[in-house]
Amino acid sequence: MKAKGYLIILSAFLAVGLAGCGGNKANQANEKKSFSANMANDSSSSSAASSSSQSLDNYQYKVPKSVQHNSHYVKNGDLSKKHQFTFDRFGTRQQLAAVSTQPLDIQSGKLTYKVNQVRIIKNTAKTPEAKEAVEQVLNLQTIPDTYYTFVLNYIVTNRYDIKIALNGVDYVKTNQGQTLTTADQLTDSSAGNRINSGKAVSFAMTGYLHDYASHPATKLAIKFGPVYTTNQKKVADAPDSTLTVNLN
Repeated sequence: MKAKGYLIILSAFLAVGLAGCGGNKANQANEKKSFSANMANDSSSSSAASSSSQSLDNYQYKVPKSVQHNSHYVKNGDLSKKHQFTFDRFGTRQQLAAVSTQPLDIQSGKLTYKVNQVRIIKNTAKTPEAKEAVEQVLNLQTIPDTYYTFVLNYIVTNRYDIKIALNGVDYVKTNQGQTLTTADQLTDSSAGNRINSGKAVSFAMTGYLHDYASHPATKLAIKFGPVYTTNQKKVADAPDSTLTVNLN
């Protein structure tokens, strides 16, 4: 049970990506579910999560008062302007480095994926716990003290006359040659979620941007997965092409 509780806590680690990017409570709940599912299904991380649970279950980083007086500090994590920053509960300083709001969409049968915005977050781990948490969440062996992530918010609209089940994102590729999947460097809150006929639901994905400071990626190519009925029968194949998103 402790391991399960730890997974849920870890899921909150990148929630600032949602709060800081205009995500709503539904998005945050979906993101938590996605993180927990990814961790629970990864046998390689289960023992590490169990051994780490006692040290991180109740961990709460205290933001220094001197930092709280900084004009760019945002206590509630709602980052809306470049250079604003906040802290997660493990001690990661998360600063909004860039934002792009160019609506794009791609269709798969009667399903539409629409990207509303993508943000680049500069993360600086101020504690060992902060590094341990993100390594678990993004399934990384090690991570530098300062690293970058993208947080992408998108909406899926179901125009079928039946409820459908999403298989999540297959992969994301950057124009720097990096490939991210939900098993490695990427989380996606849509995987396993269901959408009623005629409804639209918001989701988010968060990905690690390798060596962004020296060789910044400027584009993401997103490959969405196939769509199924709630009885696991395929409704539509994955979109024929990827959705290309600019990061600046």
